[in-house]
Amino acid sequence: MNTTTDSAPETLRARMVDTILAAGHAQTPAVEAVLRAVPRHRFVPEASLEDAYADIAVITKRADDGAALSCASVPTVVAMMLDQLDVHPGQRVLEIGAGTGYNAALLAELVGPDGAVTTIDIDDEVTAGARRGLDATGHEHVRVITRDGALGAPEHGPYDRIIITVGAWDLPPTWHDQLLPGGRLVVPLRWRGQTQAVAFIREQDRLRSDRMDLCGFVPMIGQDGEKNGTITTDGTVTLYYDIDQPIDTAALTGVLDQPRTSAWSGITIGTSEPFDGVWLTLTATDPATCRIAATQTAIDSGLCTPAISSRSPALA
Repeated sequence: MNTTTDSAPETLRARMVDTILAAGHAQTPAVEAVLRAVPRHRFVPEASLEDAYADIAVITKRADDGAALSCASVPTVVAMMLDQLDVHPGQRVLEIGAGTGYNAALLAELVGPDGAVTTIDIDDEVTAGARRGLDATGHEHVRVITRDGALGAPEHGPYDRIIITVGAWDLPPTWHDQLLPGGRLVVPLRWRGQTQAVAFIREQDRLRSDRMDLCGFVPMIGQDGEKNGTITTDGTVTLYYDIDQPIDTAALTGVLDQPRTSAWSGITIGTSEPFDGVWLTLTATDPATCRIAATQTAIDSGLCTPAISSRSPALA
């Protein structure tokens, strides 16, 4: 292994945090401090040091078809959600989606010795890995439970903060019930093909959102709200949509071979400007909103040219 100063974990971790700050995240000294303190590479031992501290997701488990089942999330997204969660010393925090244990370690540092962190995952391989990482970094006091995250952990609640680190299509009542009034729930909600990290505050019998940020997460196992299907015979273009949408991808197969018509909106979005606001507005105003994804083959041939190959809004 290269052990020169420039590739030392401390140096790479400092660069990672600098990237996070430049992106406008880690908005409090406490979040910045824990990101600088917790050794992310100890939670992803199979990854290189460079990948461990790059602003990328590190996949730690895949399905037979190659789909990601568990990972260490992108550091800028981790920081963004910690900003949304607003954790304070002494609080009780529940995490759904144990991942590598890295996020639970950050939470443990934020709540301090007088607080408590419980993390849950449905996959026993994932919880075993999280347990190893937490023990190896001095976070033995974090509770790790193998369980369907939709059930929560009422035996250790109620909680001041609940954070979901898998993409959820719906909010089980248990999450609301285990959150104290005035507490915060941060969840990557998936709908109409997009995922937004939504921060909620519990106000007695309802949840009120005060912040949303575009993100992407591995889907939560057991929630079957999203469907997908290809609309090309070679499988190079796929639509992702919700179960309440009457979209028949089989009937749409070959539609992209038909003559094309362009209709301009009159609005120009620059190359560095996000268009998630457009997508969010579409989800509230047009029931046909979904997500389209195209492979490089489809893009190179001109068959389908979405703004972002893997995730762009579409109307079907």
